[in-house]
Amino acid sequence: MNIDLHSVPKIYPKNPYSGLLKNPNRSRLVQKTIKNFIDTSKMGFSVLQKVWFDDLQGAVGIIKKLTEVDKKNAQNYDMNDPITLSDGTKIVICNQWGKENLTNFISHAKLLGLNIKVESSQTKMKIN
Repeated sequence: MNIDLHSVPKIYPKNPYSGLLKNPNRSRLVQKTIKNFIDTSKMGFSVLQKVWFDDLQGAVGIIKKLTEVDKKNAQNYDMNDPITLSDGTKIVICNQWGKENLTNFISHAKLLGLNIKVESSQTKMKIN
């Protein structure tokens, strides 16, 4: 399953990794990657936060409990798309991704068995 980072349909398929997705922005790539990881791993918040630790993103961290995001920081997270974990915790994913911290994220995802590679001018993601 591949994700083409240069184009994204306006309506996402039920399984976002069931084909090529076109033009996702950086935060959408992170959101979908972590959502897929959560769906397959069924981890609770405390374990998930250790796997996707804050330093990968930088200043604001990757995941936060929905209830812990204040108004000042709400703009840094996908507040309209919370994810409910197996332990019932609702989390939100950071939407602040630049070239450097996205590279850190992709490198870490590879360590977790997710294959994200650059092919010519396109970046594709393959979940093994």
